[in-house]
Amino acid sequence: MAVTAGRGGSTDEQGGESLELEAKWHDRISEAVNAKPDGCRAGVGSACETHAAAVHAITERLHKEVEARPDKDRYQATLDGTTAINEQYDQHFTELCATVPETTVDAATTQKFNTCSGLYTSIITGASDLQDNLRPSE
Repeated sequence: MAVTAGRGGSTDEQGGESLELEAKWHDRISEAVNAKPDGCRAGVGSACETHAAAVHAITERLHKEVEARPDKDRYQATLDGTTAINEQYDQHFTELCATVPETTVDAATTQKFNTCSGLYTSIITGASDLQDNLRPSE
């Protein structure tokens, strides 16, 4: 059983390497999530799509780094989280959420607004949750 002492310290057999991802990616993810443009209010529109793309770019790089690790099996929660964000981002982009107006006038547009808003929220929340999944499972 490993005992950790905050970010940067570990008593496991890897001599602190188990916190390597957390040290490298926690702040990057946080900065991307917190860099929400002023024009992004409801999860739709070009400002929100730009924000979702920036968050996705960070999580995609994280995913590639974890996939390349010899101990990637210990980071299954990270891989699951980044995979979910990739799928949500692909759907957000496919739905053309940048073109959905914030004010809807018919049922179809309202449904698309709700779908896009939910996808955006899932991307941002998923990225925030990733910050808690950067340590390996024991």
